[in-house]
Amino acid sequence: MESAFTAKFKLFPNKKRKTGKDCDRYLIIDWTPAEARKAAEWLVKQADAADMPGGSTFRQYTSKTDYEEVPGFAMWGSQWSVNPDSEEEWEDGRGNISARA
Repeated sequence: MESAFTAKFKLFPNKKRKTGKDCDRYLIIDWTPAEARKAAEWLVKQADAADMPGGSTFRQYTSKTDYEEVPGFAMWGSQWSVNPDSEEEWEDGRGNISARA
């Protein structure tokens, strides 16, 4: 199946955490103008489809066990550790977001 768009992303640890409310990692997504336009088109199409009767939904959790199905959709990506053979936790990671067309 062909991808609607592809964007590279990186996850980096937040080494300047000061409180428990600070994030653990930063997500950086690199967009070329062409891929950003393709992603924008794909997002609008997904939103329009979710608005239709019987459209897609996702679970919006209000607690660990309670959720409500709400109109919308999910986008998935793939991430690889810096050293895939290492048993240690990765320190940063890179991957792709490639939604299906």
